[in-house]
Amino acid sequence: MSFPPVTLPLIAIYVLVGAVVGVLVIHPLNLVVIWWELSRFSETAPLLIEFLRARLWLILLPRHVDVAIAYTLVGAVVGLAFGIFTRNYMRTSEAYNSLREEQTALIPQLMGQGETERVEFKSSLRWDIKENRVNRGLEKVIAKTIAGFFNANGGHLLVGVNDDGKPLGLTNDLSTLRSPDHDAFERTVNDIVSKNLGGDLCPYIHTVFADVDAKDVAMIIIRPAPRAVYLEEGKSSIFYVRSGNSTRQLDVREALSYANSRWS
Repeated sequence: MSFPPVTLPLIAIYVLVGAVVGVLVIHPLNLVVIWWELSRFSETAPLLIEFLRARLWLILLPRHVDVAIAYTLVGAVVGLAFGIFTRNYMRTSEAYNSLREEQTALIPQLMGQGETERVEFKSSLRWDIKENRVNRGLEKVIAKTIAGFFNANGGHLLVGVNDDGKPLGLTNDLSTLRSPDHDAFERTVNDIVSKNLGGDLCPYIHTVFADVDAKDVAMIIIRPAPRAVYLEEGKSSIFYVRSGNSTRQLDVREALSYANSRWS
């Protein structure tokens, strides 16, 4: 989605509209607040309509020009702030959408290159293709692979792709979710990371989707973690690291040595 640029002339329009709002909206609202305060402490306070009718037109008198200028300036500042916020928001949205499109376009390319130190393929997130059923144990496999990328230099985990780089799709995985859509899939990935590796690591992953040969493919982008990441398996904490095109478990001595050099 592309947003129209917010130019300086458009910001000037925001300022002008804000100035009008200051006089026609902020001023009456302020009078309503004043009337409400008076009505709380006076039994003879006029009706709101009468109060507004008696005071709104005063802003047109020369002796009240300073009041008119004050409300105009307040409105103009509000309009300027809104214009600047809108411009920054649209610029950020454009940059985010552009980055997302680049990441999505990368998926077919990575599938064609095969598994590497920075790329791994998984057929599914939680659907056991061989047994044709949900298998929550597969979530541990996903967590293990993500942990390996976390502890190394980051990488890309493609879900819905077989070992040969052919798209299998996400239909079965999506059917296991309460809401069978991409947002629910991404939340499930975050839940897997939070439950098995630590909630503080969720900001270090990002999931995007692409349609490849009429099949959905998800790509989990993993950045290097700021700390050593362990996968809890039973009563043990297992340390995994990406090595070549596979994820390898390190023993205690290897893990300590690697962690000391990696996060020193």
